[in-house]
Amino acid sequence: MSAPPPDPSDAPARSAPAAPRSSRKRRSALRDRAELLLFRLAAGGLALLPPAAARQTGRAAARAAFALLSSRRRILFGNLTAAFPDEPAERIASIAAASIGGFATALVDFLETARMSRDELLSRVSVVGEENLRAARARGKGVFLLSAHIGNWEIGALVAGMLGEPIAPVVRPLDNPLLEEELGRLRRRFGNRPVPKKQATRELLRAMARNETVAILVDQNVLPREAVFVPFFGRPAATTPSLALLQLKTGAAVVPVFTWPETDGRYRLDFETPILPEEFEGAGVDREERVRRATARYMAVTEAAVRKDPAAWLWVHNRWKTRPVPAPR
Repeated sequence: MSAPPPDPSDAPARSAPAAPRSSRKRRSALRDRAELLLFRLAAGGLALLPPAAARQTGRAAARAAFALLSSRRRILFGNLTAAFPDEPAERIASIAAASIGGFATALVDFLETARMSRDELLSRVSVVGEENLRAARARGKGVFLLSAHIGNWEIGALVAGMLGEPIAPVVRPLDNPLLEEELGRLRRRFGNRPVPKKQATRELLRAMARNETVAILVDQNVLPREAVFVPFFGRPAATTPSLALLQLKTGAAVVPVFTWPETDGRYRLDFETPILPEEFEGAGVDREERVRRATARYMAVTEAAVRKDPAAWLWVHNRWKTRPVPAPR
């Protein structure tokens, strides 16, 4: 899954306490191989079905899985209820069901790209606002694509990489390295160059110097020591400042882009108006405040996108898990 890069080395100091060392046990090679086998069996079974039947099967499997995952159900309904406090329970349940089904459909459709040609994939995705991407590239400082877990972000990255030049999506590697390599092959099929989160900062700065395009998803929770807290659906959300720091350092444009689901397995890749670093300047505005303003702007754009079609976003993620540290009295 795509993820924000770590902070550049010159990030402003933050006073939140360091996160405790993880107590997660080392994964066994046997478990990794077993998960890979199960994944290949599932993907192979779906490949035998017509596309519509594969999507239907994927949605049914997702509903069954979430019926067993009580913790994820609590996060899903808790997030939706807090984000839309005035919506009736029936509406919340409808959005929840559609969000789960949409995630399953997106995964099935992404797996299908393994058997598709470039032209076949392009025929499934309409592109809107490509002039915004071209204008940002024409500035000669590189481009950051700001996206979120909306619709089919993986297919969106593939198609964005076909518009002029391949892109470098920042990704958080899976815990299972065998599954990560399987997923990586799909991400690289049409020339894109995924960049692992842990080694992202230096590589992204090089990419900007070469006037390249980098895709970053910033809609997930981060640890307290990494966070800037900005509003998201009326609540302070722990958000990475990495994109803001990189934009202010390089002067690159940030182009919001979202991949919206349409009917019959089609998608719409929508590039919005570029966000320029000059927007966050001002007399007496220090660097830390510019970073906060930029990060808040990115999340405001993301929230506006989610509000267009709430069911298209990945509500099962615990977006508000990290809370601000209370100020001492």
